[in-house]
Amino acid sequence: MANLTQEDTADISKQRVLNGLQEFGLEKIESGLTKAYLDSVNMQNTSNRFLRRHTEEVSTQEARKISKSILNRESPSLVDILRVFELSVNEEDRQLNGVYYTPEAIVEYIVEETVSGDDTVCDPACGGGAFLLEATKRIHRSTNKSAVEVLQENIYGVDIIEDNIRKSKVILLLYAVSQGEDPEKVEFNISQTDSLRLDWQAEFPMLMSQGFDAVVGNPPYVKIQQQSTETKEHILAEYETVREGNFNTYIPFVELSIRLLDDDGISGLITPLNYFTTLTGEGLRRYLQDNKYVRKVVDFGEILLFEDALTYTAITFLDKKRKSQLEYIRIRDESVLGSLSEQDSISINYSSLNPEKWRLLDEEEYQNISIIESYRRLDEIANIHTGIATLKDDVYTVFADSTHDGYYTTELDGNEYLIEPDICRELVKISTVDDDEELEENKRRIIFPYQKVSTQVSLDMNGHRVEYDIIPPERLSKQYPKTFEYLEDARDVLATREKGGGADYEPWYKYGRKQGIEFTGERLYIPTYSDGPQFMHHSNGEALFCNGYAVFPKREDIEILDKVLNSTVMDYYMKKTSKDIQGDYQCYQKNFIRTFSIPDLDSEEKDFLRTEKEQNQIDEFLIDKYGINIH
Repeated sequence: MANLTQEDTADISKQRVLNGLQEFGLEKIESGLTKAYLDSVNMQNTSNRFLRRHTEEVSTQEARKISKSILNRESPSLVDILRVFELSVNEEDRQLNGVYYTPEAIVEYIVEETVSGDDTVCDPACGGGAFLLEATKRIHRSTNKSAVEVLQENIYGVDIIEDNIRKSKVILLLYAVSQGEDPEKVEFNISQTDSLRLDWQAEFPMLMSQGFDAVVGNPPYVKIQQQSTETKEHILAEYETVREGNFNTYIPFVELSIRLLDDDGISGLITPLNYFTTLTGEGLRRYLQDNKYVRKVVDFGEILLFEDALTYTAITFLDKKRKSQLEYIRIRDESVLGSLSEQDSISINYSSLNPEKWRLLDEEEYQNISIIESYRRLDEIANIHTGIATLKDDVYTVFADSTHDGYYTTELDGNEYLIEPDICRELVKISTVDDDEELEENKRRIIFPYQKVSTQVSLDMNGHRVEYDIIPPERLSKQYPKTFEYLEDARDVLATREKGGGADYEPWYKYGRKQGIEFTGERLYIPTYSDGPQFMHHSNGEALFCNGYAVFPKREDIEILDKVLNSTVMDYYMKKTSKDIQGDYQCYQKNFIRTFSIPDLDSEEKDFLRTEKEQNQIDEFLIDKYGINIH
């Protein structure tokens, strides 16, 4: 998994900071590094009252010791201090408010693209002040203003965490000091409050009559379930991008950034990549697309910008000028992160976007994808389903090669139990199987304590939909006494399963959810994540499966469907329309594969696909059949 290094900032390990927190405490670390920096720029006797109060409890000797312990040097840089400030955020705030360190190169690029001249700049989730510091530097360099004038007239910040407000003020004051300025007092425009609930007009009345020239930042990625009921209700009432009950806080922050801009302003925000495609992001996509707010998107694909955060990210630049196109830059090599402004972009027409799911493609790619989707959609010719969810697979799983006297065997708390084979079904754990051959050798089985209620004979040629009900305890104990004994002893373990979502565990051995048990017939399995098409044909129509999806053809020949879905056409389609994750893998969830379509084939073409074994010949045939250019 690609992960951005921090060599461009400072060689500071998280473990060093954690050790420092244990030894000195947060306040001593902050004041110690601040004093060590003041010493390094010969400002030990600063006139600034805020900095004096902040450092009065620590001696010069202590400050040097703290800096040496954490940084392995006695004199920290501003970037060092920023890095330590971010790493020292407590875990509760990190979880509740989505606080993560933003790499310096990314901060510099966003500010470079959004801030110029004497701009007013706002970071509505300012954290430790990284964006505010970079904006201060840029405005200070490009105007005749003093650093203090920039801080008082151009820089605005809000954060919900009180510690972050203090850190931001410290880092900005230290910048002023580094420029030879030593003000007794600075009138900051930095407030501790919730940006999403703030009355911005009341907080900044003079400025909000026209808006900010630039809004920048890395808004928090926090699920709304982690917010208070009052906050959730306020956001739902005030922000049109989140009319549904399940969303992430970065979504209203994007909308807020547009509201805060003046007519010529630019917003540059770090956002999750998945808002292009997820259902929860649809409101945001419609808002941005309908108003043509998106100016440019920088897509980092599988590169992880943040340590300890498994979030795939993009930079989204916005403005209020209506436009026919947006710029799109796709980054696949982390070595260019320091030169993002030099990377080539493509232009994407707004008219080519679908708010149900954004595909950011050039003209040729857009034409290819349109053709691939123009025939019979996969979700029209097949049923696509997820597998079972027992919510405690290790209790229900047994193996056919572990037997004794005609029974399967399993263990619980060090004791061996016998399981009647007749109560078991084959279980395919798709993520552990690589091909059809391994599928045929599968020994995994699952205890299936259900009985058939009815069979709905469908019009589909490949199977039926079967209704099942749980086998009652009295019948289970008589018909499968060995299994009943085992499940009785596993009662306490099964009772630990999650209780949310209306889960009903009566009787106690019921699966966590009933999904995935009712469809029978031949199917094609696909793992949820794969570095290429890996559809596997399984002829056991009674098998159950998990950790992936199954495609149940209706009237389609499964052999032909197998060949088409495993082709380079499908590979191309997924690479262009699905989401990337670690190791150049794509997501093969139903949401991404269902719109792939199958061309109409005559009998001769079907015979060719059935009999041809060479993959390159199949690929050439299908590329020609679709009429696309993907070579």
